[in-house]
Amino acid sequence: MISKNKLRLILILLGLVLLSALLLLFDSYNSARKLKEFEQYSEQMSVYNKLADDIFNLTVKGEDYILHPNPQNLDEFRELGATVTDHELELFNTSKGSNKQQLSNLMETTKTFLSFIEKEVVSVIQSRHSNNLEYIYLQQRNQEFIQKLRTDANLLSLATQKEVNEYFQTIIIKKSYKAAFLLVIMLLAMALLFRETLKLIKKLLIEYSYLDKLAKSSKSAVIMVDKFGNLKYFNKAAQELFSLGEEVLTGKNLSDIPVLYPHLQNVTEPLYEVIMHQKELLKNPVNYLFVGQKLQLMVDYMPVFWDNRLLGALLTANRVEAHKDKYILLDTLETERKRISIEIHDWIGRYMSTIIHSLDYILRQHDIVHGELRDNLLALRAHCQNSAIEMRGIMNDIHPYLIDKVGLISALESYIVTFEKLNNIKVYIFYQDRSLKIKKKDEIILYRIIQEALSNVVKHSKATEVDVHFTVSHDILRIEIEDNGGFSGEFAAGKGLWGMKERAKLIGGDISIDQSESGFCVIINVPLISGGQPNGKDKSDVN
Repeated sequence: MISKNKLRLILILLGLVLLSALLLLFDSYNSARKLKEFEQYSEQMSVYNKLADDIFNLTVKGEDYILHPNPQNLDEFRELGATVTDHELELFNTSKGSNKQQLSNLMETTKTFLSFIEKEVVSVIQSRHSNNLEYIYLQQRNQEFIQKLRTDANLLSLATQKEVNEYFQTIIIKKSYKAAFLLVIMLLAMALLFRETLKLIKKLLIEYSYLDKLAKSSKSAVIMVDKFGNLKYFNKAAQELFSLGEEVLTGKNLSDIPVLYPHLQNVTEPLYEVIMHQKELLKNPVNYLFVGQKLQLMVDYMPVFWDNRLLGALLTANRVEAHKDKYILLDTLETERKRISIEIHDWIGRYMSTIIHSLDYILRQHDIVHGELRDNLLALRAHCQNSAIEMRGIMNDIHPYLIDKVGLISALESYIVTFEKLNNIKVYIFYQDRSLKIKKKDEIILYRIIQEALSNVVKHSKATEVDVHFTVSHDILRIEIEDNGGFSGEFAAGKGLWGMKERAKLIGGDISIDQSESGFCVIINVPLISGGQPNGKDKSDVN
């Protein structure tokens, strides 16, 4: 199981990565906006530098006009004055920060300087009555204005440059440091998240591998559906129990079951209730009927959760082992019968064979054995020979040893030879294939059932012929034992038929009877169990 602390750590790391990415994205957006503002500051700085140059040129032209008063210098001065005034007004309207007051002072000084040139200098020069003292005064005043304008323009440029540098230091560089810090945090979180995710995936894969192997090796039938009722998993035991392959069920929904596989409806229907109410249903007895076989199942239905959220539901089904003790008892009896049969063969049979061979040796001595003695010895040998034959029949009744060697049908053919001689009833066996994929233990049970059915023909019927039909269809073996004894009135089941049915139940089969004018018929239906070995060789091997 995934620990909550581990899951919480992964979620925290994931949240940290997402938060860092969002902050970086937001910071990138702000940085782009700040860079644009920085570009505007840089452009404004260029305008301030251009203004300082224009003011310098304006003062030069004003000085040239005072020293060389001619209309060209005055026109150039006025043109530069208009340019400087426009630049100052534009900067004042777009300027931000502390240098706006300095720009206002510069504008006032420029206005006063322009007024000085236009009203005082031009008037004095154009009056033609000026004297040297007035020129000296104008030059002094002009120098004062020049010093004042150039100083104010330079101070304004320096202040603007300082503001741009501070803006770059405080905004751009700090933003870069912040972005680098966030990037480092995001990379570290991503590295930790990657490591923890790999560890989590590895753990989940290991758990899935264990659970998958557990489900595959489980003898219980396991079927899992998601919360929408789609079939997601069914192990090998489920495929064998319900006689459906994985490719058949893939992609199906619970709603498809009643139409496509009606024999599964009783088994899968409670999954709806489990998904709806999210509560488990344990130890539910379910009758499963399919192609003649009727099984009693014990089914558990459980919801599947992850992190308190419903993922789906699963069922585990097992056959009710009501006949388990009977099967063990029957298997023990057959094992003991086999041992007794071997003991009879190895000891009594050997001694009987020795007696017969000894009698044959004595009978070959014609000069010693003759007359009445020879007749008595011949009679004794015949009795011994008949006893050996009877003993072999008893051994076969105790344990059908031929099943271990040549299979069910060949063993029955050998038994029928003796049965026909003893009871004067002809038995015919019909089959499509001598090879039947049945487990050896199940073959012995079927042999006993057929043996009991033939015994019942002898006891309760006046039949002269019996037909035994073997047919295989949809992995179901059907055996019909039908005699020609005619209709014998109302049928009453006895202990023999009850025993036959109990034996059939042990291997998942059932027995039904049918009676008509022609005779009596016993019908056996048994599922062919996957894993059974093919049996049945040529009849010549029986001998």
